[in-house]
Amino acid sequence: MALIPCKVCGTLNAEGVDTCLSCGHDPQGSKRPAIFRYVAIALVVCFALPFLSGIVNWVLFQLKPESPTPTQPKVSVVE
Repeated sequence: MALIPCKVCGTLNAEGVDTCLSCGHDPQGSKRPAIFRYVAIALVVCFALPFLSGIVNWVLFQLKPESPTPTQPKVSVVE
C-alpha cells in the first residue's frame, strides 16, 4: 500500500482512501486556485511592512550621530 500526498493540503494518505484524513477533501481533487496563494502573500506583506519599516527607522536612528547643540553665549543686559 503506497502513500500519496493530498493535492489540497499535502498530507500523505493511503492510496485507496476516499477522503483526506487531515482536510477532509478528496486526495485526488484539484489544488486550490493560485489566487489564494497570492492573497496570502499580499496579506503577509501588508502586515510585515510597518513592522519592518519601524525596525529600519530604529536602526537608522541608532546609527545617526548626535548633532551637537549650539551653545549661545550668555548676554547680560546692562543699563
